[in-house]
Amino acid sequence: MKAKDIPLLHEALVALSPHFLTFYSAFEDGFQQGKGFFEKIPAPCEPHLHADIVRFTVKRWLNESGLEAWCEAEDLSNNGIQLALNKWFIRIRKSARGAVPSPGRSNRLKDLYQQVLSYDFDKHFLLLLWHATPGGDFKGLSLVYPASANTERFRVDIPHPADAAHEKSIYTYQTSFDESGNVEDLGDLEIEPLNGEEDNSEAESQ
Repeated sequence: MKAKDIPLLHEALVALSPHFLTFYSAFEDGFQQGKGFFEKIPAPCEPHLHADIVRFTVKRWLNESGLEAWCEAEDLSNNGIQLALNKWFIRIRKSARGAVPSPGRSNRLKDLYQQVLSYDFDKHFLLLLWHATPGGDFKGLSLVYPASANTERFRVDIPHPADAAHEKSIYTYQTSFDESGNVEDLGDLEIEPLNGEEDNSEAESQ
């Protein structure tokens, strides 16, 4: 991550951190509902149906928590849940084996990945990625600021709010900069370097 992107990362984390517990609670419930469905049948976990159950549950959780979430009608399905928080326009998507999922044939997603928000030039587009194993186990959340389909300005793994080891990093974003604007501390967040060479050819459009 380039130094010039750190203030933007800090601003995003400050804005979204009050909702991290809601995000994690929603996904934990979604994964429980998904696994419970296949255990009740019983049948092996089918990833696409499992992902649909997770999305349905998460969308309901967010709406009941006062965060208005919606799904955009497009020609392609599974393009994710949308959420707007102040200056941040967020698309919640399933990661493609840990990578940012390809925008596929969606022109709308291609524009968003390039930060083209034609209706509001003051907003920034973020991806909230959720990670899962093939067997349907939840592996956490990441926040990504894409610059294109293959490049990222920053990516940060979001620690679970209930994890005491990460409590400082969740609740002290406001103190991550001193009065002169210099970086003091970003806690235990795992910040990944910019990688413009990542191959998303196998990414799922979810």
